[in-house]
Amino acid sequence: MTYETSRVACSVLEPNLVTREPAVVAAATAAALPTVIIHGVGEKIDERTSLLATSRSNSRMSGIFTSGLGRKPWVDMLAALFGIGAWVAINGLWVELPLLVAQLPEGWNLPSYLAVIIQIANVGPLAYSLLRSLRPGVRPAPVVYLVLSLGCVASLLLALIWRETSWIAGAEHSTGLLAMVFLLALVDCTSSVLFLPYMAVWRQIYLSSYLVGEGLSGLLPALVALAQGVGGNSMCENVTMVNETDSGNYTYIITQPIPLDPRFGVTEFFYFLMAMMITSATAFTLLEHLPILSSERVEFPSPTDSVAALDTTQSEGRMVKGMWVGKDVERMTTWTLVMMLLGQAWASSLTNGVLPSIQSYSCGAYGNVAYHLAVTLSALANPLAALATLMLPRIRRDLLAGMAMIGTLVAAYIMATAALSPSPPLMGTTGGEALVVIAWVLFTGIMTYVRVEIANQLREEGAKALFWCGAVTQAGSAVGAVVTFLLVNVYYLFTPYYPC
Repeated sequence: MTYETSRVACSVLEPNLVTREPAVVAAATAAALPTVIIHGVGEKIDERTSLLATSRSNSRMSGIFTSGLGRKPWVDMLAALFGIGAWVAINGLWVELPLLVAQLPEGWNLPSYLAVIIQIANVGPLAYSLLRSLRPGVRPAPVVYLVLSLGCVASLLLALIWRETSWIAGAEHSTGLLAMVFLLALVDCTSSVLFLPYMAVWRQIYLSSYLVGEGLSGLLPALVALAQGVGGNSMCENVTMVNETDSGNYTYIITQPIPLDPRFGVTEFFYFLMAMMITSATAFTLLEHLPILSSERVEFPSPTDSVAALDTTQSEGRMVKGMWVGKDVERMTTWTLVMMLLGQAWASSLTNGVLPSIQSYSCGAYGNVAYHLAVTLSALANPLAALATLMLPRIRRDLLAGMAMIGTLVAAYIMATAALSPSPPLMGTTGGEALVVIAWVLFTGIMTYVRVEIANQLREEGAKALFWCGAVTQAGSAVGAVVTFLLVNVYYLFTPYYPC
């Protein structure tokens, strides 16, 4: 679970700063190719128009690195590796939750803490948007260096201090993990409004390579976590304890769970995330400084001229399936637009706030294996569903509403399993475990498709519709995360399952 305001939301892609779903951003952006509006830059990137200036001078060795399609594979590769750094840290943290909740004091409440912290981290993109408003001429590259450096340092510290705890307000908390989660969320949220504007300095054909990398930032951690496993379901053992007192020693027996034994530990997984961040930072550095790639950069006219040209283009037509068409195309009615925005707010609330916060309660009673599979397979379903929106034709709005209804019904079942914890339906049966995993995968796939499709259809209505798309996405996600946090941590409406 990504919520921008004003200018940040005015993008051709769905404003998705906190979803932990980079595939949603990638699909919505790729659907707009070959013409893309980059938010925070203000230029319309189109190699068929005069807005794209002449490429820089070519170096003597550049021909060696140019493919037959007029593109350089080195730029493709580096752009993809750069894109991996967009959301790899937060996606990685989320798929590691089945192991983290078993080892940290927050226990099953940990997902609700993460959801709220990620929402708070949206101060990053808001601060960057304010910076661009005050200093429109600021280049993205120096800020990218700063953000990626912070990500590398925070991911290293995460691997070193994730077990550190402190007592706050009479309760033990994972201050080491939570502090690093905030920094990494700051990096990832800011990347959504920073990395794409940076890619505007390269020829448009390389944007798709960046988007592939951004999608991999969700896919790779899920695959690694799937290979990691959780070491099976929790087992209990009797432990003999000795209490030494002045009057003698007292021996008693307690039952406690045996520690989980995955193929490799949480610390090693966090080092993998750090390696991904370093890879992204290295790729960006090479993009900036390799002379043989400079011919693939583009020069832009002044921001004022670019914005004026963009405004003229938008007044003459709008985007439909990647092509600009005239104003005579039928537009949404106000009622349809309102219903689409309400649907986006509802879907964002469920996918970014409510259900992620209670996933441990929904799956935990079915065992660690079911929880692990629900998390990782859902993470894999997300990019596949987003990809489907690119390969399939635009869906009718009544069918889209039907899909949203089906997704809501699946969400209701998931909510029921969480509310009935520690004794959810079919607990202790293979069918119950399979059903909860399937429910999470279906919910993620359906709601991802719905959200991307809504964003695509709203994109066809112009920048104002996209602004409201971003606003309701942010509002829905924030309300869902905060309300669920209160239900979990203040009103204690959900009960964890203890195997021992």
